[in-house]
Amino acid sequence: METQRVKGIRIAGIILGVLALILIGLLVLGFLLPSGWSVERSTTIQAPAEEVFPYLAGAEAWSLWTPSPETGFELFGPDEGEGSGRRWDDDMYGEGEFVITAMDRPRQLHYEVAVEGGAIRIVGQMVLESVDADQTRLTWREDGDFGWNPLLGYLARRMEDLQGSQLEQSLKALDRLVTEGEPLELDEADEAPTGSPGSS
Repeated sequence: METQRVKGIRIAGIILGVLALILIGLLVLGFLLPSGWSVERSTTIQAPAEEVFPYLAGAEAWSLWTPSPETGFELFGPDEGEGSGRRWDDDMYGEGEFVITAMDRPRQLHYEVAVEGGAIRIVGQMVLESVDADQTRLTWREDGDFGWNPLLGYLARRMEDLQGSQLEQSLKALDRLVTEGEPLELDEADEAPTGSPGSS
């Protein structure tokens, strides 16, 4: 009887040891995976760049076509241009900050996002090109880095789909806002991405 108990303890110890080795292996692999990611999406809006750009030029305007936190949200800096930003501390989005870093109206805009004290960083760029007098091609690119988090190393490999989907949804909302005057409905927004409300 005692021998079977000892065998049971040994088997349980072996199982726990194997599970621990698997977990350690996954963590090591997570550290080795690239933490950086890049996503790019484009759309054509039936409006000249001069009509599209005002919705990009200030942090407050982004709330009309990108998902935004419901709590701990505040705007800072100028209404438009370099330094215009918003920060938040929300259960779903976490803590973060979005700020416009450079702007060439109405052709180009750059921004940065820092989440959880800079543990996650995103650099974004939006480029507007005139297709003709009444059409604008908008290309939106984000480059992010999850830092030295082994679990997020796995997530970085999926950001092309995850964050890409968020960019697509926001571009659709922006198109509708510019062409039809309808802002984003909160219940139409997808779940928050790992990035930020400032970026998608």
